[in-house]
Amino acid sequence: MQTKKMDKLTLFLIPIGVAVNFIGGQIAILLRLPLYLDSIGTIVVGALCGAVPGVIVGVISNVLNSITSPVTLFYAILSVIFAISAAWCSKRKVFLSLPKTMLASLWFAFVGGGLGSVLTWILFSFDFGTITASMFAIPLHEVLGMPKFLAQFVSEFTMDLFDKAASLVIVFFVLKAMPNRFLAKLPLGDVYVKDAE
Repeated sequence: MQTKKMDKLTLFLIPIGVAVNFIGGQIAILLRLPLYLDSIGTIVVGALCGAVPGVIVGVISNVLNSITSPVTLFYAILSVIFAISAAWCSKRKVFLSLPKTMLASLWFAFVGGGLGSVLTWILFSFDFGTITASMFAIPLHEVLGMPKFLAQFVSEFTMDLFDKAASLVIVFFVLKAMPNRFLAKLPLGDVYVKDAE
């Protein structure tokens, strides 16, 4: 099943994944949540269709977001890692178990928050970024006296831990809810068909 080329159904899911990323991100902004929710589509498509389709979803999402916020283009590398990680987890049946899914959120948070904080640090000239996490990083530095980079890292990782835990729980239930007939047509869908039977 892993050797399937990108068929029509996989190609159909790519724009849906991009839309899910956009809608999730907009919901987080509109509700002023301390979350991003902008990688759910990338992870779902990566889990069902493999790394390459997931990477396409993630990179397109970052390119579209860069129209209004050019700096987001640099974070596309995180989306690439999310997609590869989602496919890897799927092949190892991680998303069949809620506890394993929650455990995987630590890795996704390390990528998003840990590596993301390094990118932010570099992109913003070794200073706090203008992203949401800075609201927490600045007090950690000014009130608790943490070094700037450590404050940025702790802030972004903590926020991303909540974000990725919420995102992966959504991914878990989305994958669980999909019908067998649909799953059977996808490159990695057989993993979830077996679980449903």
